[in-house]
Amino acid sequence: MENKVNDILNQLDNGKIRCKDAIKIIKNNEYKANEINRKASGIKISIIDKDHTIRIPKIPFGLIIFLIDIGFNILSIATRFTNSLDEDLKKILDSVDRKDIKEIFKALKKHGSFDLVDIKEGDNTEVKISIL
Repeated sequence: MENKVNDILNQLDNGKIRCKDAIKIIKNNEYKANEINRKASGIKISIIDKDHTIRIPKIPFGLIIFLIDIGFNILSIATRFTNSLDEDLKKILDSVDRKDIKEIFKALKKHGSFDLVDIKEGDNTEVKISIL
């Protein structure tokens, strides 16, 4: 299952499919019941380097969605009172839809635990983002 979701997310990242298409594909995929023990409830990030270690404990999806809502509300207020936004930045901000972001988190939650990012380089460097 992890590889299927990662493939879909890679296609999304490379611009081969749109966000809504990725959500539909993830939602419509039939996974065996034994592949998913329980729904995911959050995201955990750890970054390990020879000099530094950063471990962010599991952040619940509910908190992430709440913070996204706050961010979008602040963004809408800030854009009303700012005239100096770069045109490229305006296009990017206009293309981001809070409903799409929420749908991505709902789909990730539905499909259980897996490692979203797991990169190791050498003996002492690792970046891991896990859906738990």
